[in-house]
Amino acid sequence: MIADTLQTLRSSLRRIDPVTVSYLGVLGIPSYFAESLEPLRIFMLFWLFGLWPLVSVLIPTSDEESPVEFDTDWRWRGRFLASNLLVMVNPFILVQSMGQIVGNVVALFRYRGQPPAPGRFDQQTELTLPFSGTWTVVNGGVEKEDSHSWSIVSQRYAYDFVISDEDRRTHDGDGDSADEYFCYSEPMLAPADGTVVETKDGHRDSPYFRGMLDPFQRDIRGNYVTIRHAENEYSVLAHLAEGSVAVEDGEKVERGQQIGRCGHSGNSTEPHLHFQLQDRQDFFFSAGLPITFGNLGIEDAETGASEQNEPASIREGQRVTTTESTDSEASKRQM
Repeated sequence: MIADTLQTLRSSLRRIDPVTVSYLGVLGIPSYFAESLEPLRIFMLFWLFGLWPLVSVLIPTSDEESPVEFDTDWRWRGRFLASNLLVMVNPFILVQSMGQIVGNVVALFRYRGQPPAPGRFDQQTELTLPFSGTWTVVNGGVEKEDSHSWSIVSQRYAYDFVISDEDRRTHDGDGDSADEYFCYSEPMLAPADGTVVETKDGHRDSPYFRGMLDPFQRDIRGNYVTIRHAENEYSVLAHLAEGSVAVEDGEKVERGQQIGRCGHSGNSTEPHLHFQLQDRQDFFFSAGLPITFGNLGIEDAETGASEQNEPASIREGQRVTTTESTDSEASKRQM
């Protein structure tokens, strides 16, 4: 009994990362409202662990570890760190950050500390990739080591997609213009039938590139579309191009229908698609859901090219393609 308890404790500790530890800072807040609780102020130091994402960016990584060729030299890292600090004091983003912290706690409470995971989630909706052609999974997966943002429960199983060439480049030229990026303005498609429940447009595409975030953004998602596919299953397509959202709240959509175009709005260092499946409509108070995709071709360094006949999970580093049958179906629906 004791051995089992210790094993469970060890497993739990391995899943904890610095950002999760930062939430202990909440315990220090009451110390500012009652003198008798002043000893709790020591917990405020835990908020420093929340800076880990900024610190981790400064740690050099091997270029071979990245599925695409990012120019992540010291100048890229410096631009990212400086712009991130500016974003953190942006009042719009500050409010969203606080909402994300509260939403994390609420989601964990709802699931009693055990949010959805591949072994304990039964996906109701058959999802296909939200684009045509071959794209690269630059961030994301269903395991912690591949996770988009493991400590952020709503984005735990999110994905970032780009288009890369055979040399792993994501753009032509110097990458100083959105039009130079291969994925920019590509059609974004509904991954399954559903009802649009939330949209946002009018957010500018960032004028900054090569590691720099837009410090004047008003929403980390930029322009986005949220679709309800089934009870407790909502997909979100974010960072869409300004003026490209082609659907409205309440509109019924079909799998493969164009809902917008890939852009560079919100919290983005270069044009890409952020995609996730979540259990609630609210982006900040939901729990992310692990995804399996149907009609899927996968290529990576380990497995080579293979067409999946059964729904499959994907992970960072893979190049993924919607199979021909689904592409044909999507084309017919858009004619």
